[in-house]
Amino acid sequence: MTHEEIFDPIEVITHFQNGKINPLRFLWNGRTYKVTRVNGQWMERFGSTHQIHFSVQTDNSNCFELLFDNSDYSWQLARVYLEG
Repeated sequence: MTHEEIFDPIEVITHFQNGKINPLRFLWNGRTYKVTRVNGQWMERFGSTHQIHFSVQTDNSNCFELLFDNSDYSWQLARVYLEG
């Protein structure tokens, strides 16, 4: 599987519960993607900033890496994973 780095700002509908973040849908390039599965989650620290990465699968079976930055509460589409 190959990937393409994007790092575009996106809008994400998220469920916050018990200190956990769960992305539900995101808007990228005028299209809404429904998250059907979170494949994994990891955190990177840069000083006092925390970036939480989510590997997600969408309703059309594409895989994306979403990035949440706690310094400004922004989201980015970091990478798109492609078959082949």
